[in-house]
Amino acid sequence: MVQACGDAPDVASSGITFTPTDSALYQAVGEWLKTVLPVPFRLRQGQQNRAPSPVGPYCVMQLITTRLLATNGWSYTDTSRTVTEMREVTVQVSAFGPGAGDALKQACGLWRDFYATDWFRANAPILSPLTAAEPRQLGFSNSENQYEDAWSVDLKMQVNYQRTIPQQFASEVTVTTIEADTLTTQE
Repeated sequence: MVQACGDAPDVASSGITFTPTDSALYQAVGEWLKTVLPVPFRLRQGQQNRAPSPVGPYCVMQLITTRLLATNGWSYTDTSRTVTEMREVTVQVSAFGPGAGDALKQACGLWRDFYATDWFRANAPILSPLTAAEPRQLGFSNSENQYEDAWSVDLKMQVNYQRTIPQQFASEVTVTTIEADTLTTQE
C-alpha cells in the first residue's frame, strides 16, 4: 500500500462523519434509565473487561441487534450529501440483585408509555422508543455459587443514522462554443 499526503499507515481519512455513535445511544438510554430505575440501582455499559460487579443492585445495558427499517434517504448541502438510514436498534438491559424483576418491569412499562417518548424528544432526540419485550428471569449464580435475582428485557428503538459525505458540486457552468471547421463535400 502506498502512503499519500503524509497519512500514517492504516489510518482511515475518508472525511465521512457518522451520527449517532453507539456511545451516544448508550448515554441517552442510560440517562433515561436513571429516571425510571429505583434507588439504589447502579447502571453500567456491557462488555467491559476486568471490571468487578458493583456492590448492591445494578443494571447492565448492551446493544444486541440492529435491523434496517427502510430504504436510505438523501439530502444535499453546498458541500456534502447526507445519507439517512432508519434502523431498529435493540438494547438489552439486565438487572442483578434484590428487586431486579420489579426494576425491569418498571423500565419496560414506562418504555411503552408516552413518558419515554416525551423524555427522549426533550432530552435525547437521537432515538425514539418503539417496543419492549416481556421481562424474563435469568439463571444467575455469583462467584460464591449463590443464586441471585437476575432479570433481562429487550428495549427496541428507532435510530435515524446519518452519514455526511463531502462532495463537490458545480454551482455554475461556463460554456464556450467554438465553431468547428467543416469540410464541404462535393457531389
